[in-house]
Amino acid sequence: MHMDDDGAPHGNILVVDDTPANLRLLAGMLTEHHYKVRPVPNGTLAIGAAQAAPPDLILLDINMPGMNGYEVCKALKSAPQTRDIPVIFISALDEVTDKVKAFEVGGVDYITKPFQFEEVMARIETHLTLRWLRQKLEEANQYLEKRVQERTAELVRLHTASDRFVPQEFLNQLNKQTITEVHLGDQVQREMTVMFSDIRSFTTLSEQMTPQENFNFLNNYLSRIGPIIRQHKGFIDKYMGDGIMALFPEGIDCALDAAAGMRKEIAYYNQTQLASGKPQIRVGFAINTGSLMLGILGEERRIQGTVISDAVNVASRLEGLNKLYGTTLLTTLETLSRVRYPAQVHYRIIDRVRVKGKNQATVICEVFDGDPDERFAQKLATRDLFEQGLNLYAEKQFPEASRAFEQVLEQNPHDQVAHLYLERIRLRALDGVTESWSGIETLHDKYE
Repeated sequence: MHMDDDGAPHGNILVVDDTPANLRLLAGMLTEHHYKVRPVPNGTLAIGAAQAAPPDLILLDINMPGMNGYEVCKALKSAPQTRDIPVIFISALDEVTDKVKAFEVGGVDYITKPFQFEEVMARIETHLTLRWLRQKLEEANQYLEKRVQERTAELVRLHTASDRFVPQEFLNQLNKQTITEVHLGDQVQREMTVMFSDIRSFTTLSEQMTPQENFNFLNNYLSRIGPIIRQHKGFIDKYMGDGIMALFPEGIDCALDAAAGMRKEIAYYNQTQLASGKPQIRVGFAINTGSLMLGILGEERRIQGTVISDAVNVASRLEGLNKLYGTTLLTTLETLSRVRYPAQVHYRIIDRVRVKGKNQATVICEVFDGDPDERFAQKLATRDLFEQGLNLYAEKQFPEASRAFEQVLEQNPHDQVAHLYLERIRLRALDGVTESWSGIETLHDKYE
């Protein structure tokens, strides 16, 4: 169907009438007005013609041999390919019941014979126009639906992309659904656990690789540990070269489980490195729990999410202390006091320190779950003896403390912390200690 310049619709019309004279009359009139006309003499042929090549409109007689017009219309409306074709009944029947039935089976109009040509044309043009407008509306709706789908997909891609820069979990903590809701200065205070992780001696390792190899190596490593953090209900707040900072809103247990999973993955990774003749890596962890302020910092043109907290500073310092102690996972006694099932966590107190930038002493603990089996067994077997030496050291009983740490080393020769205390005892014996000394070490180096 098309429209003339004057707006009149011209299309394909199927005329169905068992009277040849009526067919010729209607076909002739419609052809003169530039309609394409297909005349058929009965209902069976009409259904076949309509299904083979659906017309734009059907003029349908009622009283015909075989199938009457009502039956033909009902059959057309039951088929998907013909149900939307407008049907105008044209019949000598003029009872109200006849007309009502025509509309009930799906007709859009009813013309009574004998008909006036002008009336027939007016009704045809009206229904063709309505059909044409419906088709245009459907096309417009389809176009709009397609654009909505495309726009929705684009928004999903943008949201997914923004989520890679600002984790959705971070936005959730700010009670925001999307990055577009975030404003400079948004902030909230929450208690949660923070984890720092860092590859040991990465600078040395990095010097042996090209820039591209460095990025490939780090992305491969991070792609292994990121899913483990998410699996244990945490999220990475920021990447710091070879290090990460992750947050665990549900607490220390999730962080410890994530650290254990990461250590297993790193052990597997090192096996593949060893098999291919490539260097293995060592990773240090630190976990601390406390009150954190999460918020949006920056200025009008550039903002970013960040976390400000003394608990974050402590975790950062602890992670650096792994180098001093030769440990893998450090935390504080205060943090461990929040563990849901303490008996399932194997740890030992290794130091009481006053870290640079902090006034209060921190009791540092080593969690040795995840150590190689032999080291784990050695630390577990010497834990009480080590704690005895630590207490004797704090009480200034240096000879007795020295003997305790030496006994620890007899069972665990690789215990770097025990070696550290023997060195401290040697220095104390040379320099002496004040009467107020209580065994708390002041660390002037961040060990980062």
